[in-house]
Amino acid sequence: MLHPIEKDKRYTISREWIGKDKPYFVARFCGDWIGASAFYDSAVMLAIGESARRNGALTIEAVE
Repeated sequence: MLHPIEKDKRYTISREWIGKDKPYFVARFCGDWIGASAFYDSAVMLAIGESARRNGALTIEAVE
């Protein structure tokens, strides 16, 4: 299990089977699902984005 955010060990990334043909990198916060990617760097970005959101960063959402 990897901790992508050095100062906040509540974020983890681990390789897990999620119904794909190979294990994916799954980002979690306190064990709760954030997202998954086939690439480690993308999973890190998911964790960083979630951390920023939890710390009050403005978020941008698409309006359809």
